[in-house]
Amino acid sequence: MPFCPNCHDEYRKGFTRCAACDVHLVEQLPETMNLNEEAIAKAIEGKDLIPIARGPLDALRENKALLAQGRVASVIVPDDNAQAIPGAPKMMLLVVSQEEVEASAELLGKNFQNMVDQEGLGGQQDMSTEHCPACGTPMPADAEECSECGLFVGKG
Repeated sequence: MPFCPNCHDEYRKGFTRCAACDVHLVEQLPETMNLNEEAIAKAIEGKDLIPIARGPLDALRENKALLAQGRVASVIVPDDNAQAIPGAPKMMLLVVSQEEVEASAELLGKNFQNMVDQEGLGGQQDMSTEHCPACGTPMPADAEECSECGLFVGKG
């Protein structure tokens, strides 16, 4: 059975493109990284950890699973510097090793571009502009994260 390499939907034989993602199907999905805590702890042991995203736990779990599919070990930790807002979910950080920052950015960037394409917003998003690529908020050239949505862009 063919699969979409992007959304992992399974198709019947004879299909060649994903209806949702408009990409060629593959015969087998790549093996995902073992997500148990022991394997992740071993993968990042002794490495400098860099935050790549900030947000509520549920949103970061999705990104962590996406990174695991790309064989990038990541961990979610509390954001001790975030201001607690009554009634709002606690902010967390998704961190990866310094060596995995570029791979993480590529995986998450491709996922973002696929979401943009699926929504019909069209065109390649310019990730080098002075606006947040996720929400469009104006950003200073040296900003590392969007003040509005918290997306880590790593410019600084």
